[in-house]
Amino acid sequence: MEMCCILEVDVNGLETFLVDKNIVASFSSRLNRLFGKKSGVVNGELKVIFHDFPGGSEGFELMSRFCYNNGKVEINPHNAVLLNRVARFMELYCNKARSNQNLEERTENSLKGIDYWPWSELLISLKQCQDLFPAKDSSFLVQKIVDCITERLALPAVVSSCASSSDSSCYPCSSMDSVKSNGFHTAWWFEDLMFLEIDWLDKIVRAMVSKEHDHFATSRFLLYYQKSKSIGATVIEKRRILEGSINLLSLVDRDLSTISCKCLFELLCLGLRWNISIGHKELLESLIGSRFDQATVDHLLIQSPWGKKYAYDVYLIIRIIKAFLHKGDELPVGQLKKVGHLIDSYIGEVAADLHVKPVMFEELVSILPEAVRDSHDSLYRAIDIYVEVPYLDSKF
Repeated sequence: MEMCCILEVDVNGLETFLVDKNIVASFSSRLNRLFGKKSGVVNGELKVIFHDFPGGSEGFELMSRFCYNNGKVEINPHNAVLLNRVARFMELYCNKARSNQNLEERTENSLKGIDYWPWSELLISLKQCQDLFPAKDSSFLVQKIVDCITERLALPAVVSSCASSSDSSCYPCSSMDSVKSNGFHTAWWFEDLMFLEIDWLDKIVRAMVSKEHDHFATSRFLLYYQKSKSIGATVIEKRRILEGSINLLSLVDRDLSTISCKCLFELLCLGLRWNISIGHKELLESLIGSRFDQATVDHLLIQSPWGKKYAYDVYLIIRIIKAFLHKGDELPVGQLKKVGHLIDSYIGEVAADLHVKPVMFEELVSILPEAVRDSHDSLYRAIDIYVEVPYLDSKF
């Protein structure tokens, strides 16, 4: 009979455990390899230091209980994820003769009844997945929980009275009370998923898209998430949240127009304030361009970049117009004429700005094809104003 050999285990620098090395190592291939190399001996004693043990002391206690009970442990929705992660970390595979004690397989088998788990237990499991696994993990257990969460979200059809017109607010439902009062009677899950970090949000939303969830509900959730998670966050955190939300909105909303043009302009203004990447600005510009005929002149009056003398960011609007024109001949005549009227009104606002350079003004005036205008009167008036402004300024 093997004598007891005390092993001191430092778990993440927070707590120390004394265990029988022979018992624990008989279940852990990782410890077997470690002591097979005679490592961990300090002044005649055995000591192991873990800096990243999954679940900290709770995870180690669960593993110890498994080992000391000869592989017997209750697996339930509250501990299945943690036990699975510990099993993978410590390589709790044992010898093949005791295959019933392969803890990783047992935790995976426990998910056979996951379809009957209450929603609250599914959320606990998802929270543990986020705490213990990187979002890119594609193991059976993680994927099964993500799939079950997204399938459960798809059960009710999310219906809203919040319009997607250009007059609707970017955040029509700023709290869960207003979510319910505005018709989001099946959007109960909005608040439930607020614990997700942006990388796990990405994983969940992509799974929702793959299962063809209601895109309007998904985009509303992303807007609610972006606003809620940005409250009290640092600028760096706000930028990361916004960039992640933009990535997903472009995935959900492209060519579907589930988000109002006004809302997208609001997101763009936030992005300019928080200095999001050029790639994310381009994604927003592309989304705005796809529904540019819904915009109003007020949406276009975005302040120029810091350090520029001209009042409005004309080059930004030019890029959005180019995004709008990207479809070319596929654009309906009605949309073209709406945008033509919109840009002529915008040119009228810009024309009085002394600091708008001729090359900038010329590009703005000539960017739209001739066919978009039934009349050039407003355009000619704007050109007259632009030509006269330097003269009038010199007189005063």
